[in-house]
Amino acid sequence: PPAESAWGIVVGGVGGTGVITIGQLLGMAAHLEGRGVVTQDAGGLAQKGGATWSHIQIANRQEAIFTTKVDTAKADLVIACDSIVGAAKYTLAVMQQGRTYVALNTHGTPTAAFVKNADWQFPGGHCESAIKASVGEALVGAFDAEQVAVQLVGDAIYTNPLLLGYAWQQGRVPLSHASLMRAMELNGVQIDNNKAA
Repeated sequence: PPAESAWGIVVGGVGGTGVITIGQLLGMAAHLEGRGVVTQDAGGLAQKGGATWSHIQIANRQEAIFTTKVDTAKADLVIACDSIVGAAKYTLAVMQQGRTYVALNTHGTPTAAFVKNADWQFPGGHCESAIKASVGEALVGAFDAEQVAVQLVGDAIYTNPLLLGYAWQQGRVPLSHASLMRAMELNGVQIDNNKAA
């Protein structure tokens, strides 16, 4: 990031799937590098299955961060762990055409809507279109991250760390590989599998 501005990351997904953990890992990695960092979680934290967001801001100095959340149109990276949450108004609002890169999991997870409506269909294509319209097609990396996590690591629980790794490989996470790995070690949960993902 530029010397005096924050790099804004928003992770959005379904509560209970590790969205907050990704924010914590990024925060710890930034802390290990001696960077300025603010993390803030939003949404239905107590509701497994509700939309949840983690805001992470990283700067070279703490004084360069002026807000607790990534402001409107100020996200440099959105990790959309769930496409419905990724296309929600709240998430689209932090995106900016030509600025924000979106790592998008296209795997369809049904919402409560399909319980009430027998004709409900997963709006995945609409979600992807809305996100591409917000940032530009070139800034969306979309794939079925859950399927890849199952194939590579054997469990869908590693979908979110896999998306984080993908975003890092695209050069969109301004932290070193070593500090991210160390943050996973300090987190102490399924260390080898999370690192592999």
